[in-house]
Amino acid sequence: MFLENVVFDATDPRSLGRSWESRLGTTTLTDVPEGFETRLELPGWPYLDLCFQRVPEPPTGPERLRLDVDGDTGALAALVLESADPERDRAFWAWLTGWVPVEGRGAVLRHPSSNGPVLELAPERAPKVDGKNRIHLDIRLEEEDPDEVARAIADHGGRELDLGYGELPWRHYADPSGNELCVLVAHH
Repeated sequence: MFLENVVFDATDPRSLGRSWESRLGTTTLTDVPEGFETRLELPGWPYLDLCFQRVPEPPTGPERLRLDVDGDTGALAALVLESADPERDRAFWAWLTGWVPVEGRGAVLRHPSSNGPVLELAPERAPKVDGKNRIHLDIRLEEEDPDEVARAIADHGGRELDLGYGELPWRHYADPSGNELCVLVAHH
């Protein structure tokens, strides 16, 4: 399994996606009215895509996931995810992504290549409320069995969600703090 996407809900995905692409120097993959996708290539990584999907209403509620950009280099420095228990959630996300703890930085994980942004589990500013996060992470399966992954997610404190979208080629979950994520099937 690997972290593949950062997904943004947006009423104007093209505008938001192009803005992020300009900031980060990423490469356009998809540019259609329903969505915009851009790829961040990093040494030692498969890739990290930023996906902007159209939603009918402006996203509401606090941001639980945000992107921090280094002011000097313009590089994506961190994916900061709010957590009710950062240490507990660090263990969940380390298992799910294969990322490793960063020594001396608390609840921070980094890709094993030591390249790219860190995933920082930050103390939540307020408890998670009902409703979908407007930015979430997608995990891509490689060879793993989706049902075994579902059981393992539950064993690690997460849970599967039924958002009422019907049959899709991915499954919705919540991490132990209630933050949504998707697990995408393997490419064949």
